[in-house]
Amino acid sequence: MAEIEAIPSPGKKYRKESLMDLDPVLLRALLRERVHHNIEVPLYPVLLRQQLKPIPNFGLQAQLVFNVWRERGLSEEGTDLEWVKRYIDIAARVRKGERPDIPELEASLPKPFTASEMDVVRKLIWGRCSIRDWTDEPVPDSLIDQIMEAGRAAPVGCNLDAVRFIVLRTSGEKSMIWSDISIDNAVIIVICFDNRISATVGQDRMVPQNLGYDAAAAADHMLLMAHALGLGGVWLSKTVKSDHTEDTGRKFKELYGLPDHIDVALHIAVGWPASGIIKSKRVPLSEMIITKKT
Repeated sequence: MAEIEAIPSPGKKYRKESLMDLDPVLLRALLRERVHHNIEVPLYPVLLRQQLKPIPNFGLQAQLVFNVWRERGLSEEGTDLEWVKRYIDIAARVRKGERPDIPELEASLPKPFTASEMDVVRKLIWGRCSIRDWTDEPVPDSLIDQIMEAGRAAPVGCNLDAVRFIVLRTSGEKSMIWSDISIDNAVIIVICFDNRISATVGQDRMVPQNLGYDAAAAADHMLLMAHALGLGGVWLSKTVKSDHTEDTGRKFKELYGLPDHIDVALHIAVGWPASGIIKSKRVPLSEMIITKKT
């Protein structure tokens, strides 16, 4: 049988020798990507078949990367690696023609929320608003951690997990970013991404926009959590050069000392609200739906 290679589409080929020298951060991302595309995506159509037959090559690219991970003695702790090991085991069973036991399949099916649960969902989605004035009361680290955990739970393209966070609390740190409002009493969370990860799996050529979308999804989750915690937050997205401001993302990178492979996407400000607001309203849904003229 030909030597197995890990081939992210449309990325370069990775043989065992090249994987042995790959930066662990990038190897971990490649492992998640290969498990996603090489096992997770094709698995469920296979399981829907009445009869399963052995699929000898199923998941072998992901298995190769995982074997290298283990051979290098890298840590197998972490929820993402537990997820990886679960799929690696399932793929091994599929290669033998066995139907794997996956009790989560039933539990993970979406079920309609109860009326009281929907009330909370609507309260969160429609009650969240942008707050731009904060008291000087400190925001505990525990709440900031909960906000970042919400960002960690946001959807990401191809399971790359390239989003990164920087928390700015002091006036000196916050002076490094551009803002058109006073942020003296706010905590700033800068949302970045590691651009090496998309390059490692070829997504920089296929879907270069994905990392920015991932950062935006994280920011939305984070602002919803901030609102649920009783904090007020606002989205601040000026990080690129325009007619009125310089390349503020690049400037922050230089001032903060970030490596070239970390790019700034946006930042959010959160704190204890000093005042309520008159919440903005959206245009009617009928005006947001585009229909083809006949």
